[in-house]
Amino acid sequence: MRNLLWNILATLLAWPPIARWLIARAHRTPYFPIVKDGEVYMDRHWLFNPYDYETRQPRHRWCPISIRVHHIQQPDDDRHLHDHPWNARTIILAGDYLEEVPGVMPGSASLPARRSRQQRTRRAGDTARIGYGQFHRIADVSHGGVHTLFISGSHRGDWGFLVDGVKVPWREYLGITDQIT
Repeated sequence: MRNLLWNILATLLAWPPIARWLIARAHRTPYFPIVKDGEVYMDRHWLFNPYDYETRQPRHRWCPISIRVHHIQQPDDDRHLHDHPWNARTIILAGDYLEEVPGVMPGSASLPARRSRQQRTRRAGDTARIGYGQFHRIADVSHGGVHTLFISGSHRGDWGFLVDGVKVPWREYLGITDQIT
């Protein structure tokens, strides 16, 4: 039943007049973009920011979610799958992307295959749950990029990349040695 409600909501929010309004509204409250090699990989804007700007802690314990609009303009550069530090829900507002997820071993309903990957296309009106510790990768995006509504929950752990079946912390994977506080 919950998935049905998310699917109905995603269909409504991806209706072009509503999607355009959400994107325009989010542009009034920018968040920092992610830049790779001098080009914007993902532009991000807040729809609902629950965090205090100075402490970066949630303002209200009763509301652990944040809502952003992401404009993903390029596929993920990294060849390995990554996870996120929280549970999240994504709703595709406009455009589409090709997502890679770990494949499942033949004859098993849940054991991931070491190197196999499944691909699926996420289109406007689609929605997906992204759980903490679930790995994926955006392998391709439509011309002009894809706009998503991204709803994230409270922080649960650290980012990482799946390398030979083992989660490698993101700083180690990216070769970042200095600690940012």
